[in-house]
Amino acid sequence: MPIENEYKFCLHDPKGELEKILLASDHFRASIKQGYIRKGSRIREWHDHQTNSLRYIYTYKHRVEDDVIEVETDISKEDFERLWSVRERDIEKNRFKFVVDGLTWDVDFLKNQDKTYFVIAEVELHEDERDVPEPPAIIRDYVLGGTGRHDKTLSNKRLSNVDYALRVTTAFREGEEAVKSLSQRAKAS
Repeated sequence: MPIENEYKFCLHDPKGELEKILLASDHFRASIKQGYIRKGSRIREWHDHQTNSLRYIYTYKHRVEDDVIEVETDISKEDFERLWSVRERDIEKNRFKFVVDGLTWDVDFLKNQDKTYFVIAEVELHEDERDVPEPPAIIRDYVLGGTGRHDKTLSNKRLSNVDYALRVTTAFREGEEAVKSLSQRAKAS
């Protein structure tokens, strides 16, 4: 089974500089419309801008011991639309994907009415790897901080709430104690 082993970073790009740099680059870009159905289940409409193609994807994630098992499969547009009608939450984002030193990095610009309200980067590591790499040069100046393995502070489902996402950015700008406090409050809710 595929093991998800990713680490996330909160980025701060208030003037849209990083987004402009990435838009001008030749990095892979996709627009994603993602809906959350039930615990662990999500669906995505994935628009690949290089091929101008659409994919519809169902994903299930579940934690087993200290790992997260992630299973993805393509679904039909009709199934996507039926599942979209029963989603509990949704999020729209533009994703840029690039490889640095053999590691795949995703940078997502979360959108509300076509305006970016939050920026997140994640890196997928090999199953047993626990050393978090330094963010690559292209994003380094925008990184406010990161979270540990399985930390839900930067989960897309939580970040789909714009007010929560703004509180996350504020907490990361204030420092580690503010992030811990926010994380503890989020766990309690």
